[in-house]
Amino acid sequence: MSSLSVQYALGGTLTEQQGLTTPQLMRLLLPKSLASAGWDIVKSRRDVEGILFDDEDPPESLHPTLRAVDGVALGHTHFGQAEIDAAPRLRVVGRIGVGYDNVDVAALTRRGIPLMMTDTANSVSVAEHTLAFMLALAKKIVEMDAMVRNGHRHERLMRDHIDLFGKTVLIIGFGRIGARTASRCVAMEMRVLVYDGTVSPEMIRAAGCEPITDMDDGIAQADFVCILCPKTKATTNLFNSSRLAQMKTDPKRVRANIALDLADMTLAVQYRCDIPI
Repeated sequence: MSSLSVQYALGGTLTEQQGLTTPQLMRLLLPKSLASAGWDIVKSRRDVEGILFDDEDPPESLHPTLRAVDGVALGHTHFGQAEIDAAPRLRVVGRIGVGYDNVDVAALTRRGIPLMMTDTANSVSVAEHTLAFMLALAKKIVEMDAMVRNGHRHERLMRDHIDLFGKTVLIIGFGRIGARTASRCVAMEMRVLVYDGTVSPEMIRAAGCEPITDMDDGIAQADFVCILCPKTKATTNLFNSSRLAQMKTDPKRVRANIALDLADMTLAVQYRCDIPI
């Protein structure tokens, strides 16, 4: 039988010769944080080999492995020029999430390597995580848990905590995560302010929220602030100690996805605010 090459989506080929098919193995470097469902897909493929790496390891520790991989999926690991140079076979880079500030896009472009993102894959999880932080802060879950564990369960009744009901939350960024977070806050019967100049006021109102054009005015009204916008030059250091000072005296609560000026806020955070990052 004559040879027949079949092109696959991942770029590998299968050569069928004399009735026998031998896959060209694609080697993918995948993080420990990849969900089990993702690993199941990799294991089901005859033409793919998944190689595990730890997201917490420094990027340079990946260099020996990068020499023989065709693709990389990244969590929060930095992937720059040095990593790209260490991977002569590299054909594609993927990000588990939507942000890519940890990737040197220009260096990838020079090599003609595409960068892919998982648009909606984790937006529900992040929105739920945001609400979980808000509830934990409002109800002082960590503090109350420690009291019970340390035998002071009656003292927990003397600690002030608040309800989300009737409180005002400012959501900065009304994309996939921001919109989902907003819908959950609406369900908790909160007043939801939204600051996002790229979304029409009509769309924000249709979600049961109030559009605002002055972020500082929204900060002054808010009991909670959720920063859920992409990290760009315009949004980097969007929220700093100056804006933190504009919030209500008590409570001061911020849930941030990105865009904080942490260096500027470090001292302020120590005595003015609980900020889970």
